[in-house]
Amino acid sequence: MNGLSSPRKCELITIPMCKNLDYNQTVFPNLLGHTTQSEANPAISQFNPLIKVKCSEDIRLFLCTVYAPVCTVLEKPIQPCRELCLSAKNGCESLMKKFGFQWPDQLDCNKFPVSDLCVGKNSSESSSSKKSSSDVTFGVSTIANEVVLSPKICPHVMHTTSGSHFSLPLLSGRLPDCSLTCEADNQVPMMFDGRVRRILRIWTAAWSVACFVCSLFTLVTFLVDLSRFAYPVRPILYLAFCYLAISLVYMIGVVGEDGFACGTYGSTPKILVTQGGENVGCSALAVVHYFFFMASCAWWLVLCLAWFLAANLKWGAESIAALSPYFHAMCWGIPAVLSVTVLVTNSVDGDVFTGICSVGNLNPSALVYFFFTPIVVSLALGAVLLICGIWSMIRIRSYIKLQHADVERNISKLEKLMLRIGAFAIMYSLPTAMNAAIMWYQAVHMPAWLEGWLHHRCVRLQDREDFGFTFPIDECPGDPKVAAPEIIIFLLKYVSQLVVGITCAIWVVSSKTLSSYHKAYLALSSRSPPVPNHPDQVNMR
Repeated sequence: MNGLSSPRKCELITIPMCKNLDYNQTVFPNLLGHTTQSEANPAISQFNPLIKVKCSEDIRLFLCTVYAPVCTVLEKPIQPCRELCLSAKNGCESLMKKFGFQWPDQLDCNKFPVSDLCVGKNSSESSSSKKSSSDVTFGVSTIANEVVLSPKICPHVMHTTSGSHFSLPLLSGRLPDCSLTCEADNQVPMMFDGRVRRILRIWTAAWSVACFVCSLFTLVTFLVDLSRFAYPVRPILYLAFCYLAISLVYMIGVVGEDGFACGTYGSTPKILVTQGGENVGCSALAVVHYFFFMASCAWWLVLCLAWFLAANLKWGAESIAALSPYFHAMCWGIPAVLSVTVLVTNSVDGDVFTGICSVGNLNPSALVYFFFTPIVVSLALGAVLLICGIWSMIRIRSYIKLQHADVERNISKLEKLMLRIGAFAIMYSLPTAMNAAIMWYQAVHMPAWLEGWLHHRCVRLQDREDFGFTFPIDECPGDPKVAAPEIIIFLLKYVSQLVVGITCAIWVVSSKTLSSYHKAYLALSSRSPPVPNHPDQVNMR
């Protein structure tokens, strides 16, 4: 190149910072007007602290292409590409601000070209690890997808630095060291805009308060007259206690807004979704929510088993109560083991729609293995035991009809019990099955929703700068062309997790409950219940 007729000649790079790059010759004047390397060296040396802390992998290459541009046969020095500038700026600007410095105006990234001849960053790593969404089967294989993408695909404001438990599941693979932004997205509402999120918060708050009140009423009713609720209906007491705790978690999440589900986990002030054990309060809410939800599934199974023992095997209340230590060991022990497993596997993350933390919001595998599977198993086993018990009651009803003593009264009592058991079973099974179905739907579609959201953000020019995308547009994640989630799906999800607490209260609503409260009131006020005026006056209850 030295033989070309040009007023400028190539010279070996002598600036210490720019030695040992992919090029070793430069040309002056440079892009900032410096005429010699000795003049440019003091100017570029002021950035030495950024090079030493390695705030960006591209900061050194970017600065050198500006202060010591690569020598070519062209008349003008080749400028750095805008993506190279953004990569350097996004990595180092926050650090500069901490020490009171601003990104120099002369290095404004908008001054550099996007697609013309320019020096770009090495994106071979991200390109080789990038997988087209069309290569991944949509369905169950999405949940088990083990492809790990390059962290460079994650935009700068979503890149996490505080821990290694962050990742986003995309159709094309798992994106490590990355988390979703918490703020409502009004431009690309794949995760709902601000108005819809407010509706979800209000909806969840209303149902959680209703669940809390009804569960508390059920607990107090049981405790006022515990002997009245012997086995096989005693597990309803513990079901109510579980849903009291679940509703309390949702109430705390609504009051705390995004304090538990979100936090600053990156190098920017952007609020991101909490993942893993990065937030103690978030982990505590998630464990309480998960523990009591699994415990409610276990007590439902015990309730069906108790009905089966009473109806099929003709066990009495005392015989079933003798098994209560084993019931408690199973119903509290298994959820405790599962909760520890959830914490160890870092399956906890924030729910930006309700403000709580739970299991599997951004982790489809955890949602399937830790939530969906136990719910389906408990529902299936409970349904088998319940059907056997009801079938036995039908046989007993046929047997009673053959007797002649007080037939109508006995049949009426049995039919009433069968109706109550069937109604309660339906009111529990339907919302729980709906909750399981929605969890499966969410687990299967979440990678497509996230990849679609990331695609639309990546191709929008304004968002590329706001979010800090540092790779070319043609390397953006593919568009899965999936419809955004419907709000009705999430409305039903939260209702199905809270309505069972209201169902428990329906079981105890009767005239006997009023009598129990009346007796409790008299006992508390140190008054005795009224004595019958005549010996023939008996209690026909």
